[in-house]
Amino acid sequence: MPVNILNLPDLHVTDFKETETDYHVRAQPLVVSRLCPHCGRSNDTIKHAQKTLFIRDMPSHGKIVAIHLDVPRLLCKPCQQTFTAVVPEVDTARQMTGRLVRWIGRQSLEYTYAEVAKQAGVNEKTIRNVFDEYVTELEQQYRRETPVWLGIDEIKLGRFRAVFTNLQEHALIDMLPDRYSASIVKFLSALPNKEKITHVAMDMWRPYRIAVQCVLPEAKIVVDKFHVVSKANASLDAVRRSVGKSGQGKYEKGLKHAHKLFAKRQADLNDEQHLTVSGWLNNFPLLAGAYDLKERLYQIYEVTTKEEAWAEYLKWEQSIPPELAKPFRSVMTAFRNWKPYILNYFDDERVTNAFTESFNAKIRRVYRDGRGYTFERLRAKVLYTDMLQKRALIQDKVRVRKKQKFDEVNMAGYFSLVGSFHDEYETKLQNREAILGVDLPTLIAKIDGWKL
Repeated sequence: MPVNILNLPDLHVTDFKETETDYHVRAQPLVVSRLCPHCGRSNDTIKHAQKTLFIRDMPSHGKIVAIHLDVPRLLCKPCQQTFTAVVPEVDTARQMTGRLVRWIGRQSLEYTYAEVAKQAGVNEKTIRNVFDEYVTELEQQYRRETPVWLGIDEIKLGRFRAVFTNLQEHALIDMLPDRYSASIVKFLSALPNKEKITHVAMDMWRPYRIAVQCVLPEAKIVVDKFHVVSKANASLDAVRRSVGKSGQGKYEKGLKHAHKLFAKRQADLNDEQHLTVSGWLNNFPLLAGAYDLKERLYQIYEVTTKEEAWAEYLKWEQSIPPELAKPFRSVMTAFRNWKPYILNYFDDERVTNAFTESFNAKIRRVYRDGRGYTFERLRAKVLYTDMLQKRALIQDKVRVRKKQKFDEVNMAGYFSLVGSFHDEYETKLQNREAILGVDLPTLIAKIDGWKL
């Protein structure tokens, strides 16, 4: 009698063969469903014939496993229709065991479709379909913890996608396939206990603001300082390109190579970098003026109060020379249109979402080099890989019925006759493990080793 190497208690192994790459196992089911799919009757069927199904199972010892399953064909006596009996262990839609379906879903989070297909002995299209269903199941089970400080950012993966973060925990909550206002409203509305959100940091994308004001009217909107100063960097970069082209291409290449140095804060330059930047600025006064404006805009964020910040901004705006007014117009427009939300940064809580930029840069590279993998799969890999989850014990206040002694129960019965004066419930703290999101420092460290 062959050993039951399948370790499936409802299948009886009758034969076994091994090749260089495969295990072939012949088996018979011990339990089948006799329910007729045609008329829905299950008790009045007889065996009509036998059919051998070719079923894939989980790989073992690095080899593909194939089960040759002898399944009865049944005849339904009332309707005279024949059908193949259903085996509980088998996913008849794909001709594979249920545990192989689950294995493919889990493995596809870690490995490429091609690698999983090779191990399981099925085609890549099947792997994709199984994974899509697995992700749908995970999505239904996924329970995100609503943060107190919410960050809304975006990342361009083919097109712009909205990214949500827990600012205090430096954790990624979710990524959406787009950044439309309707999608943001739907996401925010579905958050449990959303009233606990006190601050929302975002960039200057109007649909974000509209969505937050609609769903979270009590939350304070803060324009992330990174997105404000990045406009000054973009303005400086426009001046750099203009200066490079003005010399008939003579300086364009050198200025292009130095563009990352211009974006850095002056205090962050080492001696060699400072010498390089100073050389360019000394030779081009217009570039020097733009660089000075960029540096002084950063300094606005070093003051303490809203009033000081606005006064510093007005001084900065008045100091812009006419020849630099056009490239820095976007900064001035942003400050005028988003003034209250920009200045909210200077309240007691300095809310910022700038830490997501490292994630955005790395995930863009992964998506670009992913050779056609979809945003949906990348999102699933980011959100549902277990080792990336950031968990914490959360205390909830719950109302529970008090435990009463025998005498108290009798007294409660008495008081119920004349009106209850006794509170049967009390508030207690209850611990539960919550998923705060994907730990961004861990994710960023792991991304470089991903294979997509």
